[in-house]
Amino acid sequence: MVKGVFIGLGVVIILAIIPVVHFVGVPAGPFIAGYFGINAASDYSGTPVRKALVFGLWLGGIVGAVTVAAATIVTVVGDFAYPFLLWGGVVIATFYYSSMSFLGAWYSELRAIERAAAADRADPAAGAPRR
Repeated sequence: MVKGVFIGLGVVIILAIIPVVHFVGVPAGPFIAGYFGINAASDYSGTPVRKALVFGLWLGGIVGAVTVAAATIVTVVGDFAYPFLLWGGVVIATFYYSSMSFLGAWYSELRAIERAAAADRADPAAGAPRR
């Protein structure tokens, strides 16, 4: 699971760095990270919702830790007039990244189940016992 989360975090960072893509990449980044990152998290067995929820909580936790560290540095070093705006942004960013990566991972899991079911319908002999 951790490997998939770090792959997702890499996707988010890459989408934020690319100059023109970041206008679309930053808002859609957590969903894309969840969609592609959950595929690398094959070591965790569970229902698709549970697997996606754990993935979203991991990615949200990492983003939360980074934003808390950055907000703490800004609060201590800078003279910020409205700290509640800064810390509100930390809460919103953490919730947004967690929920969107959950949705992306869940969608990816549901698509994988749908593709497996379509493959079984296309080749009914594949599931038949051998004699």
